[in-house]
Amino acid sequence: MPATTAETGKSRRKARTRADAHVSLRDQAYEALKTKIINCELRPGEALTVASLAEDLDLGRTPVIQAVDRLVTDGLVEVMPRKGIVVSPISLNEIFDIIEVRILNECQAVRWAADKATARDIAAMEANLTAMCAASEGRDIERLIHLDREFHRLISAAAGNPVLAEFMSNLHDRSVRFWFVSLRAPDHNARVCEQHAAIVAAIKAHDPDLAEAAIRAHISDFQHNITNQVLRNRPAGSVRSA
Repeated sequence: MPATTAETGKSRRKARTRADAHVSLRDQAYEALKTKIINCELRPGEALTVASLAEDLDLGRTPVIQAVDRLVTDGLVEVMPRKGIVVSPISLNEIFDIIEVRILNECQAVRWAADKATARDIAAMEANLTAMCAASEGRDIERLIHLDREFHRLISAAAGNPVLAEFMSNLHDRSVRFWFVSLRAPDHNARVCEQHAAIVAAIKAHDPDLAEAAIRAHISDFQHNITNQVLRNRPAGSVRSA
């Protein structure tokens, strides 16, 4: 006997519920593993297994395998013969490549922001700066990373070019693990707040040249600090040299 419309609708709702639960578990595994890698809880060069990850996350193997596939695409893990899943080493080549692209694009973004930033844009940057200084004093590294990423997003948004903003967002996603390593240095945290303050002041003054100089100094200091941190703390096999 053919199914009624009500029965068909009920079946479809059940199917959607199962699909949503499946997606949720996959995303849950992905976000949890990504956070562990970014925070270096899963250390660069560390070998992993699907079974151990599934047990640690209290999830099935399927969502973990799907999460690992996404992490491979992100460049955060590698699947290697005889080793299985390995957390990608921190590559100085990659750091320098990202910094080169950041300088090119963020200098242009901050110049546009200095020209176009509204009072509302500047107020948002100042609020972010206040919160970041508080996080720095409290040594809240995860909060610092979130606020640092948000600060650069605010600059991109104020620049008024959605294509550039989207590109910079993707670039910052690739930089998060490096930020965590860099921001572990307490003295660097304080310098970042000072550098952000200089950038905000230049944007508020609507001075593109001063804004560009401030962000160049900020990125250059990041490069110097991250290089020192990586080389000073590297375990064997966790860093690829430039």
